[in-house]
Amino acid sequence: MALATLSIMHTYLSKTDFIQAYLCCPKYFWLKINKPEIVERIPLTDFEKQIIEQGIEVESWARKLHRQGKLVESRELQAVEDTKKYLDTKEVVIFQATFSSDGLYAMVDILEWDKENQYWIINEVKGTTSKDIKKEVHIQDATFQKIVLEKAGINIGKVQLIELNKDFRKDGEIDPIDLLKKTDITEKVEALEKDILLQIEDAKRIASRDTEPPECDCIYQSRTYQCPTFAYCHPEVPEYSVHDICRIGSSPKKLREMVDNDWLDITDIPKEYELSPTQSPQVHVTNTSDVIIHNDAIREELGRIDYPIYFLDYETYPAAIPVFNGCYPFQQVPFQYSLHTLTKPDEELVHMEFLHTENSNPMQALAQQLRKDIGDKGSVIVWNKKFEGKCNEDLAELNAGLAQFLHGLNNRLFDLMEIFSKQHYVHKDFKGSSSIKAVLPVLVPNLSYEGLNIKDGGMACSKWKQMIFDSLNVSRTEQIAEDLKKYCELDTLAMVEIWRALNDLK
Repeated sequence: MALATLSIMHTYLSKTDFIQAYLCCPKYFWLKINKPEIVERIPLTDFEKQIIEQGIEVESWARKLHRQGKLVESRELQAVEDTKKYLDTKEVVIFQATFSSDGLYAMVDILEWDKENQYWIINEVKGTTSKDIKKEVHIQDATFQKIVLEKAGINIGKVQLIELNKDFRKDGEIDPIDLLKKTDITEKVEALEKDILLQIEDAKRIASRDTEPPECDCIYQSRTYQCPTFAYCHPEVPEYSVHDICRIGSSPKKLREMVDNDWLDITDIPKEYELSPTQSPQVHVTNTSDVIIHNDAIREELGRIDYPIYFLDYETYPAAIPVFNGCYPFQQVPFQYSLHTLTKPDEELVHMEFLHTENSNPMQALAQQLRKDIGDKGSVIVWNKKFEGKCNEDLAELNAGLAQFLHGLNNRLFDLMEIFSKQHYVHKDFKGSSSIKAVLPVLVPNLSYEGLNIKDGGMACSKWKQMIFDSLNVSRTEQIAEDLKKYCELDTLAMVEIWRALNDLK
């Protein structure tokens, strides 16, 4: 939602800027307020776009819990005035209720009047599930709202978190009461209020600075936790740096020491510097261009593979709100697979595939075809067996007649990725990653995803969603189907060729 920042309303600190910017990085927060052009040119990632879309979808379902609710459709200061009008007319449920007070500005997903207790309830809607660990940022978010509303004279008696019920399974029409689950977080919010009040004052102080803050402490964070303006704030840090060392986020003291010693490039790290057994190989190959290959360990791993060999890859669609009967929130629903089969060492490689192209649950048809394509003996090679294994478990739950076969597949899985994640093979160009996209260019440089219209699983999911639900014309549908098949086929062919390259090692 487009909340006002100091550049728009001049004197208001919005909840969004406080939660998403200040708590992330104070310098990023200052830039967002005072130099928005720097932040605006940073595109959202596909993952960030997906999170936003999911949040909007879950919030729309949460509103169905209160059919009598009134929606504040305006924004900024007009929304504050419209909220007051609903309060004056004694509305008991207000969606997007908006308040400003003491230089603060917040919008509440669902503000609900408790007639019995004569107080208001803040309902914060999140696109997470009831079994997820309650994130601190969710509590911080709700606490900011409570502070703003109470400053505005609203009596808040309870704060609730509304999330998706992880135990929910779709069976026909969805009842929002079954889909969603409320958690009382009032005590956690109240315990955090003093800290948030102090942070609010600090955020106001930083926002009012005339000059850009000199420090961005993201320099001491691994890549996952750096702010969006990290590259702007730290142009001295290489694109591939010590921040990319495997599991460096679990070694904060080491990262701080490297930064303080100005060891920003991995090649800056002294040879005698002590690293963990996981980190040391990556740093060594980067510094020396050596290639670490543990032939005995690789042969031992590959020796567990039995013919016939099946190379399997799924593409999946994870909907926040289940689309198909029998599915739960965020379930990875397999809609496609590619399968390369090698019956014997000297026989020809055979490719088979499945792509669901109808607006119906793909998990029945996919499982039935998989049963035909995979025999009862032989190894099933995948890249990340945790993911493929969970898909098989979910397929078994919805296909009772094939459950024994599908569970049996999990007993036959061989995770080719583990050869690289266990660091039996380490190359500087992997850059600490064991993803197939990192390994393939090194071991099989003649294969590439670059020429494909679909280049990753996120794009595959998005395109399949368009193909099934967006009423595209025939030619566009056929093109997406062809692109999906080419992408998924390359995933399993990549595994075949990486496996062959490993077998050729001397």
